[in-house]
Amino acid sequence: MRTLERAIELAESGSGENEICMRGGVYYVSNTINISYSGEWYSPLRIRAYGGEKVVINGGFDIKLSDMTAADSSFTDKIIDKPADGKVLQYDLKAAGIADYGEISRRGHLISEEKEAQAELSLGGSMQKLAGWPNDGYTGLIRPEAGSDEYGVRTKEGIANGCSFAVDYDRPSLWSRQDEAWLAGTLGPNYEFDYYPMSRFDSDEKRVYLREGALVEYYTEPYYRFENIPEELDAPGEYYIDRENGMLYYYPAENASEDSVLTLTMSTQSRENDGVNSLFRLEGCSNMIFEGLTFRGSRGSAVTGRNNSGISFIDCYIDSFGENGIRMDFSDRITVRGCSIHDVGQDGILFSNCGGYADLTPNFNMVCNNDIYNFARLERSYKTGINFGYRCVGATAARNHVHDGPHAGMIFYGVNNDIYGNEFNDLVTEFSDMDAIYVNNSCYPWERGNRIHNNYFHDIGRSSMNGKHQINVRAIRTDNKGCGLNIYGNLFYRIGDEGSGTGANNGIGAITAEGTRNKIINNLFVDCTEAYSNSQRYRVIEPADDGTLYADTDMINGVSAAVLKEQMEGYLPVYGKAFPELYDFFYEHPNMSKTNEFKNNIVINIAFPLSEYNGAQNAEGYRGAEELVYASGNYVSDEDPGFVSYADGNFEFSQDASVPVESFPDIRMDSFGTIK
Repeated sequence: MRTLERAIELAESGSGENEICMRGGVYYVSNTINISYSGEWYSPLRIRAYGGEKVVINGGFDIKLSDMTAADSSFTDKIIDKPADGKVLQYDLKAAGIADYGEISRRGHLISEEKEAQAELSLGGSMQKLAGWPNDGYTGLIRPEAGSDEYGVRTKEGIANGCSFAVDYDRPSLWSRQDEAWLAGTLGPNYEFDYYPMSRFDSDEKRVYLREGALVEYYTEPYYRFENIPEELDAPGEYYIDRENGMLYYYPAENASEDSVLTLTMSTQSRENDGVNSLFRLEGCSNMIFEGLTFRGSRGSAVTGRNNSGISFIDCYIDSFGENGIRMDFSDRITVRGCSIHDVGQDGILFSNCGGYADLTPNFNMVCNNDIYNFARLERSYKTGINFGYRCVGATAARNHVHDGPHAGMIFYGVNNDIYGNEFNDLVTEFSDMDAIYVNNSCYPWERGNRIHNNYFHDIGRSSMNGKHQINVRAIRTDNKGCGLNIYGNLFYRIGDEGSGTGANNGIGAITAEGTRNKIINNLFVDCTEAYSNSQRYRVIEPADDGTLYADTDMINGVSAAVLKEQMEGYLPVYGKAFPELYDFFYEHPNMSKTNEFKNNIVINIAFPLSEYNGAQNAEGYRGAEELVYASGNYVSDEDPGFVSYADGNFEFSQDASVPVESFPDIRMDSFGTIK
């Protein structure tokens, strides 16, 4: 066949063919490929690369670096910090017939315009950086007086009138297109991301004016950078698109060579379903395999779909997307195995509404042995490497390496999800109040059976933004008094640091679980500022009229106890059999009931001691009220207990070591992360 679309049509026609082999090369896709194939489990439709050849399914426009020319002096003369002569290149997109550069739009948690991503530039699958200032790190502002209300409200409606704030720099006075610059960072809660359009800069007042935006008083200071500024194209890997004249400018990355190929991401809208922007759209499909393929270059996602079953992605490469890598809704038996997913604008992998939430039927979705990194590039908060989303039942994430992300590495919801054998590191690098694994299910207290075990977490909670150390960062957190987590057999290393910088140990640690019925057992903590924290204060609570410890008007993460009691009654016939403790939920209160367990853990601090920034640590190696935690059998020390090599980060116990906790599980460093 000449095209992949024609081959798929033939397979869907029931011709009996069930394998599509693609020869090596680049296949350009300008419109979403819609698939509705339904096959048998014993004879799936396989779309694969032929003989190991490299097959790239590309929604973008490729530009050879050798086809670019030196940028005109009318552009380079305006650059403030001029790079070496000849470093900046240009390419005439308009002359090449490219007139659609997309629209830069407002982004951020709960405030996004939810528009298609703008055109971006990637080099060999690695997204390049939109020209901006400062090149590294962030800048700030002169903090407003407490209680000021002149800066707007951070909602879609509240930010419409924009805001302004005073600064102690005048760099924007050198920008010729101030009304095209964008602020990227945090102007409010430090777990959220703001991407606002600039209006102008008053050099006399030293004041930044935003066309849309809000400055929200919070207990941390704002930090941000500006981008889409032609005068700031001064660092390797930066680019700028002159939308008026259709010219692309690029300062080649240090690893770029003459035969390098750049990809400008393009729109791949579906003809059949307006608003769907992905290379592939699967609807009602069953029993398909994508194998050995590279997906690249769309302003949307690589693959999206609904109501699918038995779909596998094996040994694929997914990069350079404005939205997600793979997103599947209302689907089961989805396998993502041995893939590399990186440089995506939102989630690497997202499952939502997958599984039988009413009857606890598992979805059998499996995410295993994948390398996932540099996600959440555009929507930088609450987008993650692996997202088991709303009402996800019975999914598995195993032996993945999730790393180098600005916000959470994994977010999950639902019931009976299994997370094991993964390596999580260098996450939450640009925020506070966030965690490598995050769940906020306190208003769904029946969501139980989730297991986080035998994973390796390291190098988390060590970042600074504009000179201020991040705070409230954990490897694992069940937020807002969430309940019922099972955390065991994990290794935590270098969570937090030795305390340099302002507030360096403020809320940094391995685990926070402050609800009820959380179990933290048989974990190894090495050089963590805290192992486990439960900061709830013990207090006696008088029973309500119905004998529970919650009055109907009590609020649990924004939901009244009366509503939750009614909802719980509906779930108990099924969920109560799986989790009998649910019958006691309203008779147990996180400020009064001793139901959490911290047992048989090993806590070793050699590089620095356990932090007491947020209060004293108990002798059992955790922080919290002893009336609320069953703690026993833990070993706490500042000496090497007999690791194979502490200096080299090998925390297996040597053969002659006496493991300080009886029946402690073996730590095997080769049991974490991807299988080579």
